[in-house]
Amino acid sequence: MASPDGARTKRVRMDYDDRRRSILHAATGLFLRRPYSEVSISDIAEVAGVAKGLLHHYFGSKRDLYLEVVRDVTRVPLPVGPDAGDGQDPTWAAAVDALLGFVAENRELWLDATAVGDDEVASIVDDSREVLAEQTIEVLGLEDTPVVRALVRGYGGLVQEVTREWLDRGRLTEAQAREVLVRTLPLLLERVLPELRP
Repeated sequence: MASPDGARTKRVRMDYDDRRRSILHAATGLFLRRPYSEVSISDIAEVAGVAKGLLHHYFGSKRDLYLEVVRDVTRVPLPVGPDAGDGQDPTWAAAVDALLGFVAENRELWLDATAVGDDEVASIVDDSREVLAEQTIEVLGLEDTPVVRALVRGYGGLVQEVTREWLDRGRLTEAQAREVLVRTLPLLLERVLPELRP
């Protein structure tokens, strides 16, 4: 058996939750490095150190396991508290930096998850954008009104496209993507939001 980094592992007796987390960790490591179509149930079972039947027992199918990985990975928490400064809101800049670092580390899975055409993945990503909107509203200390939430969720769509322009299409550098994402939401909140208030 091999670990996600290729090292051999021994089979270990675990309780249900630990075994489930172990399988999820193994699958995540594989899906982060390879596209969905290039990862087999056998690959995941080998890395997790379990029989294929046990993998099916915990997650059903490869597809179900993949959806669980996407759900887990796309719920990255934003950092709270100032720890970066460049003349802009340090808390927000730190949050954007954390998000871009996460996206870069999880490039293959991020690109798969944000691609158009898979309704189940799109639903998971939509749920994650709702969680990210809640975190963003909290990090920035905003009043959680329908209009504010709509602007923040709209910004979430921009995040997906800007990161794809950087990672997939190469039309933006990482620095340019960061500049767009650090500046855009504050601009929407400062300039656009007041015009939308009743």
